[in-house]
Amino acid sequence: MRLLTVTNLYPPQNLGGFGLCIERLVKGLTASGYSPHVLTSDQPYLGPTGDAPEVLRLLELLGSYENGVSRLNDSQEEQRRAHQNLQRVRQVLDRLQPQACLVGNLDLLGTDLLHAITERGIPTIQHVGFMAAPFPLEAFPKEATYSMAFASREAKRLLAAQGFPVEGHPVVHPPLAPDTDTTRPHQPEQRDHLRIGYSGLLMHSKGVHNVLEACVMLKQRGIPFRLEVAGKAFAPDYGQQLRTYAIGQGIDDRVHWLGFLEGQSLHDFYRKLDVLVFPSLHPESFGMVVAEAMAQGVVPISSGVGGAFEVITHGVDGLLVQPGSSSAVAEALLWCHSEDLGLRRLSRNAQRHALSRFTATRSARVLDETFRRLQTLSKPSMVTFA
Repeated sequence: MRLLTVTNLYPPQNLGGFGLCIERLVKGLTASGYSPHVLTSDQPYLGPTGDAPEVLRLLELLGSYENGVSRLNDSQEEQRRAHQNLQRVRQVLDRLQPQACLVGNLDLLGTDLLHAITERGIPTIQHVGFMAAPFPLEAFPKEATYSMAFASREAKRLLAAQGFPVEGHPVVHPPLAPDTDTTRPHQPEQRDHLRIGYSGLLMHSKGVHNVLEACVMLKQRGIPFRLEVAGKAFAPDYGQQLRTYAIGQGIDDRVHWLGFLEGQSLHDFYRKLDVLVFPSLHPESFGMVVAEAMAQGVVPISSGVGGAFEVITHGVDGLLVQPGSSSAVAEALLWCHSEDLGLRRLSRNAQRHALSRFTATRSARVLDETFRRLQTLSKPSMVTFA
């Protein structure tokens, strides 16, 4: 079954978790028998493109994600790129004749590309991975062969409350990597320090400063710890503020800034942790890093905002804390330090629950069922599945 995926960024060029989510969904569908192609952009500041022949980096963004999000200031250049992108989407559709389309993030691309796909009656699923509508209500495709798929029930509830006609549209959780290594290294009977981690973009809305403030409280209580921070600064000023704060509070010798990690380096990062703090201040659609950490037996401490609330069950496979409260994060960390048996119980549950709920196979099955349902709604002369 021929699958075309259209999205603005695609690994190894990646920013945050949405690109990884789309890549893993594609891999899950590929394992289910789909023949994939990906149409995306090339952003050199995000690293090399890789050499996958099925990834076509033909689109041009109408702006940049370098040092934050910025749109083009030249309206003529923006129009040129938008027109060229539309032509390239149509050319790729003509050449590949996809039987199904998966649409990811179209930010800095525009919804014209989506309509160029749906107007052909191709079964199309757009994965909604943010706590915001991907386009205004009036731009919602009218074709019966279009469906959204939501990263969480909360993301779906939000759009339904705004009047989007999404009843019957599925929830498809961002899956774990298909090759997730679930072996856990030997855990010492006695820990000489609490191994804390943060993974994600370094930006104020993610609440990274709350983690540092909580670590200062641990220091004041005489609790030995080590904080590993994996991620790049979305806004350089905020990243520098975090480092300056750590130095000023005398915890810089216990905080290690690892930068952006992926693949085996990210797996190794999780395997060295006892707990992962997910302190977001604003609603998240899901919280992929939480699921990834849980799969490695790492206990999550989460603010649970938005769809992140759906990932863990408080006191069973993780801990929920009040958003924006550094003291609440500190108290949860203190519990993890003092309650070793309880921490181990949460660790076992976290790994078991993540590996059963967030698999690429499970997500791909829901997408495949939705594609086939949409295909029955297309005109006989349009798309048929083998």
